[in-house]
Amino acid sequence: MLRGLINAYWPVKAVPDLSFTRGIFICSIGNPEPEYKDTRHNVGHKVMDQLIHMYWKEHLYKQENYYYSRKYPNLVLFKSDSTLMNLQGKIVWKHFQQFRKQSNLIVLHDDLERNLGKFQVRKPGTSSRGHNGLKSIDEVYKNKYEKIAIGIGRPSSKSVTNYVLSKFDAKEQEILDFEVIPKVVKELECKIEADLRRLRSSKGKEAPLPVGIKKV
Repeated sequence: MLRGLINAYWPVKAVPDLSFTRGIFICSIGNPEPEYKDTRHNVGHKVMDQLIHMYWKEHLYKQENYYYSRKYPNLVLFKSDSTLMNLQGKIVWKHFQQFRKQSNLIVLHDDLERNLGKFQVRKPGTSSRGHNGLKSIDEVYKNKYEKIAIGIGRPSSKSVTNYVLSKFDAKEQEILDFEVIPKVVKELECKIEADLRRLRSSKGKEAPLPVGIKKV
């Protein structure tokens, strides 16, 4: 009875159940926001924002620094926007390492080598292509992660530094919003669902939802 009274006034916080393997940790990298919001270098954050606030809004919930899903119990999302791009390695590692034994890391990032309107899924071990954020992660995680490279194109005249720190114009935003991001979302959903089927098959049962979360 006493416990019931205590819980009524101080409800137990729902804690994600990490006893079941969480299969996919998706992280976006970029520069701190809002200062660098909507710049080309932060296109990974743009994709993450749309995952959180539009595409997966109905089944995501936030606890501390992470977003979890009622629909995909094998999913963790993290937006790494507290430090500069070239210092991402230690921050990403700090947050990923608690899930590392249970999860595969997927990093969302900008890519100069692909034209705007294109994206590429890149396997572990593939080159950083000179990307300072990826090189920073490689220093601590040895390139053992997947990448979703979102094309921003290479500038024809201005310096690369000025280019990646410039903002997309209205036409470019439209290409991202209607041509690129929907395809990235579909690719991620296919990966998550395939991983979830694998986990459920290996466990011989459905992955449990976090405490206090009802099945939808």
